Amino acid sequence: MRKSNIVVLVFAVVLFVSLFRLGSVLLFDVDEAVFAEATKEMVESGDYITATYNGDVRYDKPIFFYWVMALSYKIFGINEFGARFPSALAGCLLAAGLFFFVRHFCDISTAVYAVLSMVLSIYYVIYSRSAVTDMVLTLFITLSLFCFYLSLKQERRFIYGFYAFSALAFLTKGLIGIVFPVAIPLIFLLVTEGVGGVIKMINFRAALLFLVIGVPWYATEYAVKGNEFIEQFFIKHHFKRYTEVISGHRGPIYYYLAALVAGLFPWVAFLPAGIRKIFKEKDPLLLFAGIWVTFIVVFFSFATTKLPDYILSAIPAASILIAAGMTEEGLKWKRSAWVFIGLISAAAGLAFVLLPPYLAQKGITDTGWMPITAAIALTMTALCCYSFFTSRPLYGAMSSVMFVFLMTLVVTVLPMASSNLQDALYKYSLYGKEKAGIDERIITYGLNKPSIVFYSGHKVAAAGGIDTLQKLIAEGKSRIVIAKARDAEQLKRLGLVVHDTDKGYVLLERN
Repeated sequence: MRKSNIVVLVFAVVLFVSLFRLGSVLLFDVDEAVFAEATKEMVESGDYITATYNGDVRYDKPIFFYWVMALSYKIFGINEFGARFPSALAGCLLAAGLFFFVRHFCDISTAVYAVLSMVLSIYYVIYSRSAVTDMVLTLFITLSLFCFYLSLKQERRFIYGFYAFSALAFLTKGLIGIVFPVAIPLIFLLVTEGVGGVIKMINFRAALLFLVIGVPWYATEYAVKGNEFIEQFFIKHHFKRYTEVISGHRGPIYYYLAALVAGLFPWVAFLPAGIRKIFKEKDPLLLFAGIWVTFIVVFFSFATTKLPDYILSAIPAASILIAAGMTEEGLKWKRSAWVFIGLISAAAGLAFVLLPPYLAQKGITDTGWMPITAAIALTMTALCCYSFFTSRPLYGAMSSVMFVFLMTLVVTVLPMASSNLQDALYKYSLYGKEKAGIDERIITYGLNKPSIVFYSGHKVAAAGGIDTLQKLIAEGKSRIVIAKARDAEQLKRLGLVVHDTDKGYVLLERN
């Protein structure tokens, strides 16, 4: 196949993976639904400065992502597709930026491998299809770092892109949008040029551009909210999130190494060969990518709160190293990768074969997708065996297998997860939307489910304990209660009547 046709095919895959059935499942709790609802309230209120959720100010994130989602709502409507489209678009732009950047410094094969290893991965499929900030943040951090590298190796004018995209990252997720674009180039310059090279990061006109883009919203929000904004936004959601455990998201020091293996499988098997090339070939691009990945992974490994999405902005750099490993000429490293992929795939295939009968005994019957994924995993094992014994890489075939696997997840596993996790809440939210009065609130007991606010169109009063629930009922402003099914008997003693029970949740009403 001609190289131009391969490039067209690759970008067709990018578009399909990003957009196929994008709005086909309900918004997931918690993060997707809370971003979608906060933006919905922004559009309905017309206040594009201060984000609110359930009527209360939401300081968790800066404003840019809400703006982008609000624009998407204006185009596609307030729905699942409109909420997720900004992330899908950011993923497509990220893939395009990665391709053209790598192609500028390497051959077309390396550029294609870099894009495929990123797009045909669990990491990409999850976060390019989620209504959260992470893919947009990753796009801006990546473009910022690409522009910095281009300002060193090509034309100095790219320094303006470095500062501009850093400002947009700052507007998307706060201080982390500055830390990575500053720290990674700084370390790279210190390693390659010493202290004197740091001056290449500094450009006062470009810094003015950063201030013009990144500061006005922060200044406006501080003028409106004062010290409350500083305490909530910077102290609580930046420094405490790094030094304390938030929402129980704790993990061991090796958490992100495991996340890389799972999120970038099978391509991560070629990462060691790419890392080896840094020292073997002394390629500055690979060194830059290595510093990029290492800094982000180490930075978050020492954070107390850990979530897989925190290192998403390292994935483009990891894909550059993976592509370098895939083009490695030495068979030893390739064979090691094929053995690793083959063994993991075989173990996964065997697990998918053996699990359904066991799960059926536990009452879990939604396992129709497992034989398909078992066949896919064993096909990957067969491809690796062929490559190992013939010394012929089958990257096209491996990409096809991964594409089928990921689309199987999109078509079968995601709807199943949505059904089990969200369907009952969606049904109860629609009931509340229909039955509750205009100013009537819906009570949730022991739940934090923003999807109820989004789909019901009503404010939610959260009761964490029986005393709070009794007080809310006594106020007479609420008569519909959504809770966990296990609490039904306890709530019935308060005079609440069970209207429906489904998938672990219960809908109750006050007499």
